[in-house]
Amino acid sequence: MDAAASPTTVEDFLEHFLLGALGLSLQARIHDLDSVPASHRSGLVDSQGVPRQWAAWQTDKGPVSGSAIYDHEQSQRIRAHVLFIEWWMVPYQHHQGWWHCDPKHPREWTKGRGDSSRFSGDEAKR
Repeated sequence: MDAAASPTTVEDFLEHFLLGALGLSLQARIHDLDSVPASHRSGLVDSQGVPRQWAAWQTDKGPVSGSAIYDHEQSQRIRAHVLFIEWWMVPYQHHQGWWHCDPKHPREWTKGRGDSSRFSGDEAKR
């Protein structure tokens, strides 16, 4: 496992998650923040004001956006990619949780527990 996940990689994980775990059909990437509902923008920063990796797509179900935090230590420990993922669907549907996938099967996701003790604020409560 790589010691760090680059921003592009985290965006790739979000895309694979939406395709594999949620079964959405992604139509186009949304780059303009004003093109997603205001309720989706709450995931842009954590409780301490630190920016997160965030991406949005137009899908067969409307706009969907997501943010993720990559857990490097847990990923190393279980030899899988472990992320805390939040996603929003129209209009105010919000979901969150720990998920992991095998590096050889990036579209096959398993819901599970992560180690939130290293996160502060809202993340530590999840």
